[in-house]
Amino acid sequence: MTSKISRLDKNFRLKKIAPGDTYTWINGADRRLTIRGLPWFEENQPGYCRLPNRAQKKLREAVWSLAQCPAGGRICFRSNTTRMAVRVTNAGPSGMPHMPATGQSGVSLYVGAGRECRPWSGANPDIAQPGYERPLFDSVTPEWRDFTLYLPLYNVLNKIEIGIAPGSSLKPPTPLHFAKPVVFYGTSITQGGCASLPGSDFVATTGRILDIDVVNLGFSGNGQGDPEVAKLMAEIDASLFVLDYAANSTVESLTQTLPGFVQTLRRRHPKTPIALLSILPYWRTAWSIPALKKHEGLRDVMIHFYSDQRRKGTSRLHFIDGFAMLPLGTSGASVDGGHPSDHGFQVMAANLAPQIERLLYPPPL
Repeated sequence: MTSKISRLDKNFRLKKIAPGDTYTWINGADRRLTIRGLPWFEENQPGYCRLPNRAQKKLREAVWSLAQCPAGGRICFRSNTTRMAVRVTNAGPSGMPHMPATGQSGVSLYVGAGRECRPWSGANPDIAQPGYERPLFDSVTPEWRDFTLYLPLYNVLNKIEIGIAPGSSLKPPTPLHFAKPVVFYGTSITQGGCASLPGSDFVATTGRILDIDVVNLGFSGNGQGDPEVAKLMAEIDASLFVLDYAANSTVESLTQTLPGFVQTLRRRHPKTPIALLSILPYWRTAWSIPALKKHEGLRDVMIHFYSDQRRKGTSRLHFIDGFAMLPLGTSGASVDGGHPSDHGFQVMAANLAPQIERLLYPPPL
């Protein structure tokens, strides 16, 4: 093909702000806006890092680098604006071979409160440029609406500005049904690889299904049970901790790190439930005996640790089977045999949400 597809199909052209449209621009860090999913946001200003800046020297370089990506971060507010746009400045251009640039570097907009939160629009990035400016919607009635902007999953966000119609107002967002966050720690799948949009990963989707706050501490290739990360997680007043890092471990390393990671969380949070989420079955487990044995071995480590702790009287440790959360062979569920597609993430969230809900709302003793 000698011409860019955008020359042949106007629906693939990047949106531009219409001539004559004016906006009042608001910095994403404006105190009239509510930041969710970034527990250390106020401490870190300026910036959208998922871990506190004071921890940089204590963390492995890879973990610190990945923490700069604001995966799971949301800007939330209510407004009566009739149109909206965004200006985004990322640290670099997009370039992942198996993940859409929209998920890596884009912004997605959801509208509605509680379980009625629905996708409305998205801001597609330029492939070769780190910054972009995009309209999100226009010409809607001036009603009060809840807006949620999901931030990039795999790029460093240097700055974001939100444009609203001149004369429009801002209010705090509608409170969540369960405000204390569910904190997920894990791997690239936890971080959101390879979602096509921020907000379509399983962590964010589970949050919307249950109308709960979520914190995404997935570190691509580097969810390895670091004790330094466990100590930082323990600073969060969470409703539930979910440990989903088996995929970045060996049987030996998971056996070594899991008890200490759980113990670190338990010291600060003796009554908070902790869920162990086992590895998803990758495509290769269907034809590779070594791969299947490794997956089963990692799963067994979590099952045995869970069972042993329960026998010792621990009642707030739980096991969630990744083999059942995204069954092997689910059509259209993966982009490369390991990382889920949007459909895969939807299946995961649909299967995970009832189990999370059960842990958040246990029957009375």
